[in-house]
Amino acid sequence: MRLASSRIFASVFSRSASNREYRVLSSHEHHEHQTVSAKSTALRRFSLLVCQGAVWRALGLVVLTISLFLSALSASAQLRYGTSSSNKAPPSGVLLREALEAFNSVAAKDAGGERQLRIFMPADSPHINLCKSIMSAVALGYPLPTLLNWDGEFNRPEWHFAGSHIAKLESLLAVIEETLGGAQVDGGADDDDLAVLVDAYDIWFQLPPSVLIQRYHQLNNEANERLRKQWQAAQKDSPSAFPVSPPKQSIIVTTAKDCQPDSESGSDPHYDHWPQSPMPRDLYGEGTDQVLPLLFDPARKYKKIRPRCINSGMIMGTMRSLRQVLRRCKRKIETVARSGRQLWSDQALLGEVIGDQEMWREWMRELGGSWDGSGAKYDLSTLSPEVRDIAAKALVGEQFEFGIGLDYNFTTIPATCSAEEDGYFVKLDDKKAVKEQSLKAGVPNGARISGTPKELELENPVESLLSKVSWGEVPLYTDFFFGVAPVGIHHNAYINGLKSWRLNNWWSMMWFYPRLRELVSAHLQPPQNDDDARPLLNITSQKDGDENLVYWPPRAQRQDKQVTVFELAKEEHPARLVPIDWDGVCQKGSKPWHETLFGDGKGPLETRRS
Repeated sequence: MRLASSRIFASVFSRSASNREYRVLSSHEHHEHQTVSAKSTALRRFSLLVCQGAVWRALGLVVLTISLFLSALSASAQLRYGTSSSNKAPPSGVLLREALEAFNSVAAKDAGGERQLRIFMPADSPHINLCKSIMSAVALGYPLPTLLNWDGEFNRPEWHFAGSHIAKLESLLAVIEETLGGAQVDGGADDDDLAVLVDAYDIWFQLPPSVLIQRYHQLNNEANERLRKQWQAAQKDSPSAFPVSPPKQSIIVTTAKDCQPDSESGSDPHYDHWPQSPMPRDLYGEGTDQVLPLLFDPARKYKKIRPRCINSGMIMGTMRSLRQVLRRCKRKIETVARSGRQLWSDQALLGEVIGDQEMWREWMRELGGSWDGSGAKYDLSTLSPEVRDIAAKALVGEQFEFGIGLDYNFTTIPATCSAEEDGYFVKLDDKKAVKEQSLKAGVPNGARISGTPKELELENPVESLLSKVSWGEVPLYTDFFFGVAPVGIHHNAYINGLKSWRLNNWWSMMWFYPRLRELVSAHLQPPQNDDDARPLLNITSQKDGDENLVYWPPRAQRQDKQVTVFELAKEEHPARLVPIDWDGVCQKGSKPWHETLFGDGKGPLETRRS
């Protein structure tokens, strides 16, 4: 799509030799230009043929002269029409409908059909905290995760942190490329399958995969509606619909209250161009969005900031859209590496891609405001330097729209950094406890929670092992300002050593802990036959004749449920997923991992295999 746009721009601009201004070619001029080029090519071929005979040599010289003249004329026309090898866009002009339509993204897949959910975790070595992250997912019925960058396979020894942060994105791209490229590393994948990348050592799941998937779609729908309204507002005086459709969101990244890191990381996310949070302006009461004057408390000073920046603890999207974004990240990494510099933050790198996208959207809205029904005027000189750079590159075909958005609602796996006292465990049906904890957290005007989330009240839940759980009567970690029990907890609250303390002491507070061994063992059992296989979620179609939207684990896990490690192709084997046992994932140190994990004195985990 983006490559086509450069050809379009090459055909819609003409440069006047007298005033060196740009104007739009008429359809007649465009056709004439194509005809001249075609004639030039035909005459060159003809001259070569006639020159092969001595009798026609003189005539051939005449024809060749004419051909060379026309070729020079064509080259001049190419320079005049903006198709020179420099591939630079005019500094100002008018974009017609055809040129604007080239900016539109590839249409998403139909709403219905079968898709798969995959979980990826960047992890380079065993640890009890990695074990807890994985087991929390298994207990709730998530697909078994694939570990990326195990043994530092993607590391750059000469880079900060050995390049492991950047390897997080590079390794995810590698496994997506292999899975979509026909390698069949896990039974095959589709472009619209969902992939979830979560930090491996400090994230715990607490709600089932059906809730995560439902919230993913809900967040996308809300974002799409916001984008539609922004597009409409920018084009309020336009006589007809702007040819560039509002973007469609397909990737969700978790948010942060503080916009870090910035350019010191080697990347510049351009946070000034990011949208404000759509959450209520009084979310934290008086002083919302004001940085508190706490010079020696770098976490709490952002306590009242509505999250609007990126935290890369969770990245979730379709395989197709993630591949596009990660390819963009890889190009940035390669450019930096060639210059001898370094990038040390995957969060800032991904933030830079989002920043580019937001500046592109900003420019699109400006074009929409000048749309008169036939064309949209632009002038690069009126833009800020950073937006001008994005617009100039977009004009020659570079892609900046990737459908990335943020979880402003804190419904997926929000960061607890700068929100250390905002949440705690509570039974959602216990109104008294909810109110007490809300007041303790400092929520203005009382509790914002109204019982069990609707995503947990399915009439026919597909998680058979969890169907009897009374979700309002089990303790769930809840953010009292947002009034939501998120899908998981990201333990990056670092003040006063909270991160390590909570990772050690909160595990027994998770609702599933008393039943952990039972839930894990049961979810590791493959179905006896295909009829017993259950999807992760079945969303009934709202339109007659449309298929239901059904999510499954990866095909390879329908029978063989094991944690796997992704390995790149080597001389002795192609790219592959290698199973790893629980000792390989969990055991570090002398204390048996199962004693810490289960705390029930029943020994190692035993799983039955058919």
